Amino acid sequence: MKNSLRNQLQGGVLLCFLLISATSTGMWLPRESHIPWQQCRDASQEVLKQLWKLNIKKPEVPHTTISFPQRIECKDRCDPDSLGKVPDSLCLTKIREGLHHYHKLLTRFSNSGLTAELQDALNSLLQLLLIEDGGSQKETNSPAILDNVQEWEKTPLQNFTLWRLQSFAVVVARVLSHCASLSEASMI
Repeated sequence: MKNSLRNQLQGGVLLCFLLISATSTGMWLPRESHIPWQQCRDASQEVLKQLWKLNIKKPEVPHTTISFPQRIECKDRCDPDSLGKVPDSLCLTKIREGLHHYHKLLTRFSNSGLTAELQDALNSLLQLLLIEDGGSQKETNSPAILDNVQEWEKTPLQNFTLWRLQSFAVVVARVLSHCASLSEASMI
């Protein structure tokens, strides 16, 4: 009885191993495969580099409510396995919308000492990801809330925005690096 159970378990482990190895070879890029993934990877790393230069510390949550893009969640299928197996643009749509929103927010903070390099890097990445639309982006929730913000509230809001952008940019860089590696592998 013990031997048959052991043989079944070993057979099951072998079957799982074969299934995993068979499915891992079937990786493909999301439908937007004409996007220059290597350039997107480099641009996302440049955004991170510029954010790290600002030495952002975790700020206190500002008292003013501001609309931020939704966070990337597991259901968005941004993980490497899903990106490789399910050619779905939900992940990339959320990334585009988030980058567009942060770009608009940072434009509002442009007089407060933000580096032009950060804004340029963010704009470059956004343009690379919008190639499929011809560079257009549908209007998302406008950060008009900054119009009603007192001057003394802008610095905490800017710090909080940069902190949120930094964590968003890390996820974006990981996703785009994976897409770039899939693209490079398909060229071989």
